[in-house]
Amino acid sequence: MPLGFLRWELRYLYAHKSPAGNLRYFVYLKGGVEVDRQEHVLLCYKTALYCDISMTFTKAREEFAVRYYEWGTLEFKREMADSFPILRSFKSGRFWKLHRFMQQLGKYDQIIMASARLKHNNPEAIAALGEHITPKEEALLTQFREFCLDFPTRQTEEAEIRARVEAAGRTRFASKAKIRRAILKQFRGAFETECFDLAIVGIDPELDFKMKRNGWIVTTHFDFEVRGRQFDYGHAICSEASIPPHGMPAVILGFPSLTGWLGLRGDTGWEHLIDEDIQPVCDFIIQHCRIFFDVLPKLLKGLDFESLTPD
Repeated sequence: MPLGFLRWELRYLYAHKSPAGNLRYFVYLKGGVEVDRQEHVLLCYKTALYCDISMTFTKAREEFAVRYYEWGTLEFKREMADSFPILRSFKSGRFWKLHRFMQQLGKYDQIIMASARLKHNNPEAIAALGEHITPKEEALLTQFREFCLDFPTRQTEEAEIRARVEAAGRTRFASKAKIRRAILKQFRGAFETECFDLAIVGIDPELDFKMKRNGWIVTTHFDFEVRGRQFDYGHAICSEASIPPHGMPAVILGFPSLTGWLGLRGDTGWEHLIDEDIQPVCDFIIQHCRIFFDVLPKLLKGLDFESLTPD
């Protein structure tokens, strides 16, 4: 099935607050529904059932996972339409490999591969939507895994890294300390008015910038102690309420990251950066964090922590 279209057996389509405080949904129970995600056009041939349900923590996690998956689908379509600007910006690592692999595919197979990556790395959303990975998608995932392990692929990557370092007249990569200082300064400057507890950011080796959105704590995390890379970046959406004695969040809504938008598992990582790369990487991070922060209110609409009920 082409990316951007989804056949649903059961899907919550619209939600709003009722006077009683519950979330109300239109629930389409019959099959044969096609949704164009890009235009948000619903073609429904069956009758809709109107009902009230309470939004529990588990349902909220599921709903957020579905919204994040659908938004990621739109972002990946935009990435392909614009000739992979995000993937091209990475000069090594997983994004570099995915870009090289996508370049080998025709347009139709690129669409199928994008769908496969998103499904593979958003299992909770896929289960909620009743989707599955098709044989064609599984075949492309297998080809990509083989491509990443292929010796010529590794040779090409290493050769490009050496050429970049030599062209810049460098003998070593940028230090983690220098990258950390730049990110701390520029992220603080870009989002200072939206963050809280900024005074303690920078005391630990890791950087954790915290914001409040819809009753949730949204943390942007930079890890400089990760092995094999200069640093990783990702987000976490957690409840402000915590569980004693260690203060763990009572509810974790999700761990979104740039990798999730583009169907790669885990945090977004950078490696083999030289000094000349630091400013472009900082600009890239600020730009894409801003994109995520701007869309986050829509992803969290109706999922305010205070309105949820325990399972």
